Amino acid sequence: MENEEPWNCNRHSCLICQNTAKFYCVCCPNAVCGCCIGEVEFAPVKGKKGFCDNCLELLLLAEQNADYDSDGEKVDFNDRETYECLFKEYWDIIKGREGLTVDNVYSADSQLKKRGRCSDSVRIGKAKECKKLIISKKAFEKKKVSKAIEFIGWGSSPLIKFLTSIGKDTTKQLSQYDVESIISGYIQEKNLFHPKKKRRILCDPMLYSLFRRKSVDKNQIYSLLDIHFVANLEQSEDDESEDEDEIILGEKKNENITAAFKKQKTLSSNRTCQEEEVNRTVKESGFASMVAENIKLVYLRKSLVERLLKQPESFDCKVVGSFVRTKTDPTDYQRHTSHQLLQVRGIKKNASEVLLQVSNMPIDLNIAMLSDCDFTKEECEDLQQMVENGLLKKPTVVELEQKARSLHEDITKHWIEMELVKLQKCIDRANEKGWRAELFQYLDKIELLKKPSEQERLLKQEPKVIAEMVELRSDSSDSSGD
Repeated sequence: MENEEPWNCNRHSCLICQNTAKFYCVCCPNAVCGCCIGEVEFAPVKGKKGFCDNCLELLLLAEQNADYDSDGEKVDFNDRETYECLFKEYWDIIKGREGLTVDNVYSADSQLKKRGRCSDSVRIGKAKECKKLIISKKAFEKKKVSKAIEFIGWGSSPLIKFLTSIGKDTTKQLSQYDVESIISGYIQEKNLFHPKKKRRILCDPMLYSLFRRKSVDKNQIYSLLDIHFVANLEQSEDDESEDEDEIILGEKKNENITAAFKKQKTLSSNRTCQEEEVNRTVKESGFASMVAENIKLVYLRKSLVERLLKQPESFDCKVVGSFVRTKTDPTDYQRHTSHQLLQVRGIKKNASEVLLQVSNMPIDLNIAMLSDCDFTKEECEDLQQMVENGLLKKPTVVELEQKARSLHEDITKHWIEMELVKLQKCIDRANEKGWRAELFQYLDKIELLKKPSEQERLLKQEPKVIAEMVELRSDSSDSSGD
C-alpha cells in the first residue's frame, strides 16, 4: 500500500468481467455481478451477502468438525498454525457481525446442489493454495464475446437467425418467456436430451450458434437468453454503471436525475464540516414489484390449468411464464411454509401426461401436484426473497402486463364461477344458522355477480401491474460565497 502502483479491492469488482460487483462472499474478497452469477459457483444467502464454493466447503467442514476434506486431505480446526483453524475463528467473528447462522450455510449448500455443480461454472481456487482467483480463460472470453453480439431490432443476430430458420415470425417482438418456450419445443421435437442426464440438453449446430455451448442445463435456458434481448442489454449497462461513491439513476433521456455521495475532507480540526442534506424521492422502475397484487394477475390454480389443457393451441403460450403453487419438499428443513410459489419455465408433453418445468425445482411437476387454493403472504415473501437472492429473474412491467392480458379473461371467468359457488355455500350456511343480516348480504352479492353487465365489466377491466419503486437521492447543499 506504500508504493505508487494502483491497487483495487477484489470485493468491488466482478471476478469474471471486472465490472461493479453486486454480490460478495462474506469470508473472502470474491465478488460477482448480477450478470455473471450464473457463471460461478456462488450462493447468495442474505441480500448481497453470500458464500463462494470454496469458503462454503470449508464452512461445512468447520461446522461438522471434520478431520478430512473432500480431497482426502487432513484438516485440523483446533491447531492455530493451520489455515482452516484461523478461517474458523474468522467465521465465528463474522457470522455474529453479519447476522448469519449455520442455517445460512446449509441453505447456501442446498442452493448450489439444486443448481448443480457443473463444469460450465467457474470454480474458485482454494485460498490455502493460492491467493489469486482461478478463473477459466474460457469463461472470461465467453463473457467478452457476449458483449460483442450484434442486434437486429429487438433481438440478437443469432437469435433472430435461429427463430427464422425454424419458421417463426420475428417481425413482432417476442418476450423472453415466449422464446424459451419455443426453444423448449424445439428441443423436445429434436430429442436433444442427454441419454443419462435428463436435465442436460445436447446442443445441435442450431442451438450451439445461439448459446455457444456444447450442452446446457434446461433450467439455464431462460438466463442464457438474457444477452440476446436489447432490453436486457440496456438494463445490464445501467447496472454496471453504478459506483460506490456516485450513483446515477434513470434513463438516458432523463439524465438530470442523479445522486452523488461524495466524501467530505476535513481541512482543519478547528473548522466544522458542513452537513450533507439529502432529499429523498421515489420513482417507478422498469421492473414489476413482486407483491401479491401482481402475482394474482398471473397465478394459475390447478383447476384453471386443467381447463386450459382443453385449449391445446394456446396452452403453452398462456401457462409458460405464469406462477403455480405446489407443496414444498418435506426434507427441506429451511422451508417454513407447506407450499411454495414457482414460475413455469416450460412444458413437457408425452403420450400420457403433461408436465410443467418450473423454476428452482429439479423435477417436473404433474398437474395433479398443483394447488387449487390461494397462496399466502408468507409464500409471496419467499418468492420475493428468491428474486432478491438472484435465484429468479425479476420480470419487467411490460413482460408481466403482456402475460396478465393474455390470462385476464381465463382467470376472471374462472374466478366468477368459483365465487358464485362460494357465495351459494355461504347462503346455505346462513340459512341453516339463521344469520339474517349475513344472508341478505350474500344474496345481494350473488345477484350482482350473476348479472351479465357486471361480468362484462369485470372482463373489460385492464390488469394493472404495480411497478417497483426505487429511491432517488439528490444532494442539495447550500452554496455560499467566500
